[in-house]
Amino acid sequence: MSKDRIKDFLDKQLENLDNFNYKIDEDENHVYAIFSEILGKYTNKELTFKLLDDVLYLHSITYGWKPVEKGVANKYFWLEILNRA
Repeated sequence: MSKDRIKDFLDKQLENLDNFNYKIDEDENHVYAIFSEILGKYTNKELTFKLLDDVLYLHSITYGWKPVEKGVANKYFWLEILNRA
């Protein structure tokens, strides 16, 4: 799994924004972005990513596995990251 691909995706999404802190962890099947700060609020939010056939997917509790790099598909990233529930 490519931690660099997920880091590039996250860096692109958060490019002009401050107050986001995260670390990346991985296991055999998934890469996890663990956020300790989102928009200046301290949190412990974990996002799960996987690569399947060279497509980057994000898992959302509400929407399941969704591709996030093409077109406006990054909306699933923002829905998940800003969801405080």
